[in-house]
Amino acid sequence: MKKRWLKNAISGEKIWLRKMFLRMNYLTCFLLVGILSASAKVYSQEETISLKMNNASLMEVFSEITRKTGYDFLYNYDAVQQKGNVNVSVETVQLKKLLSDLLTSKNLDFEFRDGVIIVRNQVETITSMMLQTVKKRTVIGTVKDASGEPIPGASIIVKGTQTGVATDIDGKFEIRVDDVAGIVFQISFVGMKNKEVKLGTSNVLNIVLESDTKALEEVVVTGYQTISRERATGAFDIVNMDQIAKPTSDVATRLIGTTAGVQNRLDSDGKLVFEIRGQTSLNTDNARPLVVVDGFAVEDEFSSINPNDVESVTILKDAAAASIWGARSANGVIVVTTKKGKLEGSKGARVNISAFAKVSPKLDLGTYYPFASSAEVVDYEQRGFSTNFFGGPGSPLDDSYMNAKSGYSQAVIAMNENRLGFMSTADMNKTLEKLKTLDNRSQIKKYLLQIPVTQQYNINISGATERMSNMVSLMYENEKNNFKENNTNRFLVNYRTNVKLFKWLDFNFSGMLQYNEIDNSGSGNGILNLSPYDMLVGENGERLSVNTDYYTPILERHVPIDNFPYADWTYNPITEIENQKLMTKQLNARIQAGLVVKFWEGLTLDSKVQYEMYNANVEDVYNEKTFMVRSTVNEAASWDHGTDKITANLPLGGFKDMSKEEIRAYSVRNQLNFTHTFADVHDVNVIVGTEINERVKQTTVSPRTYGYDDDRLTVGLFPNGATGTKNWMGWNQTFSYTNSFTYVTDRYFSLFGNLSYTYDGKYTVSGSVRTDASNLITDDPKYRYAPFWSVGMGWQIGKENFMKNIEWVDRLNIRATYGYNGNVDKSTSFRPLIDVSATQNPYTHEITSNVSSFGNPSLRWEKTGTWDIGVDYSFLGSKLHGKLDVYSKLGKDLITSMTIPAVNGTTTQKLNSAKMTNRGFELEVGSSLPILGSDIVWTGNLNFSYNKNNIKSLYKATYRASELYKGGTSAYVGGHDANTLWAFRYAGVVNKGTENDPNLQPVVQGVGDEVYDFTAWTPGEAREYMRDMGTKVAPYTLGFSNTFKIFDFDFSFIITGKFGHKFQRCSFNYPSMTSGSALPNKMYKEVLESDPMKVVPIPFDKEEPRYYFWDRFYPYLDYLVESASHVRIQEVNITYNMPSRWLSKIGISSFQIYAQGNNLHTFVKNKYGEDPDYPTNMNGGTIRPRASYTLGLKFNF
Repeated sequence: MKKRWLKNAISGEKIWLRKMFLRMNYLTCFLLVGILSASAKVYSQEETISLKMNNASLMEVFSEITRKTGYDFLYNYDAVQQKGNVNVSVETVQLKKLLSDLLTSKNLDFEFRDGVIIVRNQVETITSMMLQTVKKRTVIGTVKDASGEPIPGASIIVKGTQTGVATDIDGKFEIRVDDVAGIVFQISFVGMKNKEVKLGTSNVLNIVLESDTKALEEVVVTGYQTISRERATGAFDIVNMDQIAKPTSDVATRLIGTTAGVQNRLDSDGKLVFEIRGQTSLNTDNARPLVVVDGFAVEDEFSSINPNDVESVTILKDAAAASIWGARSANGVIVVTTKKGKLEGSKGARVNISAFAKVSPKLDLGTYYPFASSAEVVDYEQRGFSTNFFGGPGSPLDDSYMNAKSGYSQAVIAMNENRLGFMSTADMNKTLEKLKTLDNRSQIKKYLLQIPVTQQYNINISGATERMSNMVSLMYENEKNNFKENNTNRFLVNYRTNVKLFKWLDFNFSGMLQYNEIDNSGSGNGILNLSPYDMLVGENGERLSVNTDYYTPILERHVPIDNFPYADWTYNPITEIENQKLMTKQLNARIQAGLVVKFWEGLTLDSKVQYEMYNANVEDVYNEKTFMVRSTVNEAASWDHGTDKITANLPLGGFKDMSKEEIRAYSVRNQLNFTHTFADVHDVNVIVGTEINERVKQTTVSPRTYGYDDDRLTVGLFPNGATGTKNWMGWNQTFSYTNSFTYVTDRYFSLFGNLSYTYDGKYTVSGSVRTDASNLITDDPKYRYAPFWSVGMGWQIGKENFMKNIEWVDRLNIRATYGYNGNVDKSTSFRPLIDVSATQNPYTHEITSNVSSFGNPSLRWEKTGTWDIGVDYSFLGSKLHGKLDVYSKLGKDLITSMTIPAVNGTTTQKLNSAKMTNRGFELEVGSSLPILGSDIVWTGNLNFSYNKNNIKSLYKATYRASELYKGGTSAYVGGHDANTLWAFRYAGVVNKGTENDPNLQPVVQGVGDEVYDFTAWTPGEAREYMRDMGTKVAPYTLGFSNTFKIFDFDFSFIITGKFGHKFQRCSFNYPSMTSGSALPNKMYKEVLESDPMKVVPIPFDKEEPRYYFWDRFYPYLDYLVESASHVRIQEVNITYNMPSRWLSKIGISSFQIYAQGNNLHTFVKNKYGEDPDYPTNMNGGTIRPRASYTLGLKFNF
């Protein structure tokens, strides 16, 4: 029969308590060994114990003895299991006597050895004595973890025997074994992966155990408490620790693809945000999860977290898991726990150092600058010019100084100069032909783009004694993004300490200080305004003038440019980015401090406070070499057209724009915790507390400083005052000269409580309740103090007696929860609000105001009710494990804009009037298989989820087509998905003229047989003719991660997928040329070659006066809608772990070198090859992330 050795472990949170204090216990023993060495062994074996158990297996008895005494057991599982059940009833008896009476009757023997009780068959003991004549050898060695930290208490067993020892406080061991070939040691420790080592000729072994991330993730951190996985009734996910440890600048990226039901997207600032189990609020600014760091919600989510400091990430999904967070938890909660200093045995400080460099190819101009070739652009501009810009309002210019401020393109200037008689037809054709041959894309890449590079360096120093632990980390990161002159420096310092002041009092403190310097000087490079034939430098490298705001020939003919303050009117984007400094400096700090008062075992008072400070100062400086300064000063000057006298109204010199934002936030929490086990089977956990939060945000925007000299720090004065002057075209002008301010305060007061009860380790019930009050909610008590609550239950069915004979079931748990979470919407008010202007009107000299909100007198919390039924499972020694959850979320009292009678002073107002559901399921399947012992191991995890969103109730009388196709809050429609993609049904072209004088117009299908052309807004109720094309958010998501440990190498990859949703591909942009230029995009050829009945044609060779109005239709047509399904190779990583036997000679505990690739390839379903997560904008500007490649190392000592 195959044998397997089991090291009996303590269940639930006791495992964690034992693991945390095990080294302290060993250290205490080490200090006492010199005094009590003669009697320690006798006393330990004579420890007394009381025990009462009926019809219990020997394994259960051993577990209870471990819990009461701290002794671990080593035994042959199969042999002990066959001995049957026993009855035990003793009071204050010696442990040695109890074991003797208990085991002798079962033909078992036992031995105390280094805090471990080894149990074996009596016949094996006799056989062992008979074989003592065999030649022996002594083997010594050490056992450490991957970071080089010694592991005290690890078990070393000779495979196939009962011979074994445990490591001492320094992780060292010594064992006598038979001097025969084929000896194999089995090494194990709680929270570490078991390992087998074959004994060779050497008698010295240096063994490194890897973290068993599954075992280490057996606790759930909610931010208010830490509970065992088995006692948690809610739906949660713990991100794999190996995943968190991968290199990154933002810990948020480590969550991609790791958890079922969690989708990611980029917000308007380019930050990664998540959506857990669908959209919960109809205000998209509110529809993001709450981020908690070390027990407190933080202001800036992930940006102030050192990714190298993260110990664990827990995602709370349902009401039972998240309801303790009350009014801010409806969108889910992401709980981040950071690393703390740990007791290092006989060693002092532990130093961890890491560094990496990440590089990506230059920006993909195919998506950022998606325009047609120069030849195609000239062709389009020629055909547009021939019809007077399609007969639109901006016909070609006359030769007048009033037209000097017109940014015509080079091709259109040539054609217009020919029309005006200033250029011959031959010269015009020569110019146009030359322009067709030019292509500035290589120059854009060379002079305006750079290779994105990120470098990060991190050092972490930690250490602990029995009374105090400390950890400090320092991180520096430099990032150069896609555009030249853009550069970011980040500095981050963290310090955390825990002090046991007295036996009854602990003090905790953590501090974060972050300083960021963000240089965005290269962002205003004007790439998207360049025609593809606008070259930046000449053949000899000289910088060329690029047409932007002026019609240069008219400017030179009619404007005395040399008389203006700056004679240079030219623009070149290279010069521009070199002479501007657009800086943002951020100084952020966070302090957390707390006291834990231990009244008696199981009863504590936790008082803690958090204070956050965020400061952002923006300083944009433009020197007088920039076009920004020169053109502004020149155009602000007064021009006497009779004498050509120029009067400057702005001082010479540069500009400086300044603004600042300050956020101050504090939280104070007092929490009473009670945990106790009654009669060994009744586990009770209670927390009650109160919390106060306040957040104040202030902004100050200063007026532009003119005449600024950054070297001398001098400024200019308005030569003729800030008001009452005329610009170069004779128009009145006023310069800003006053500051503007904002001040916003949010306050919350909360009461909360949580109770959980577990009977016999099998049956758990739990409940949470919280009430929140805020200055954002109406002062009516029946609304302001609405409680949030949850109830849950769990059944550890795998522990039932009828399951004990099913050996392949390791764990089977059933969960069910129901409750309400909340959400706060800051976009409206319970009282009417007046927005008062900060300054007087320059003409009336009166203070003006407007009604910003008409008020919602019953404004209350948004609520989301959730039920969840889940099953957790682990089979075949964790070779197959995972979970299945089915859930339903009903959001009610959701705030949305709805139609109200006009008698109220407005026809729409934001009210708590909508309902929305999210229903779905989540499946996670994991496995870990040893292919060649511990040398080759495969670990895999697959997560799959489905979510169906539907707005159940929302009243709005009428929808305009523009409200639906633009999306956002105005596009919510009852009975549809909140992220519905609405589109017109293209109906081809129809003749709106006569047979002899046809006027073919593209049209969309209207109500019934009606069609609407592109020359006016569509009439009536848009829902009657616009099409619901599907949801823009994937209902199906997939994450698949794999890790292969191959000797000293680790190879891993992550694949993500999204399915079942839609997106709008890039449309042709149909430039109307009203501004004197055209930038047709790369879809130009497709339109020319397509059937007009299937694709909107370009109105060439005729005047189309309303052509400029077509942009209300062509981007939103049904033929542009494509499947957004795709699969992405999110990450591939290979890591080499240098053998410890090499490192020990130079004093290094561990050393890793790794290479990693991210976003390597995307397989898309649409035939256009567009990435649905980053669709190409028809007018450019889409920054699609390129593949990135990272090289780095980690080591510690």
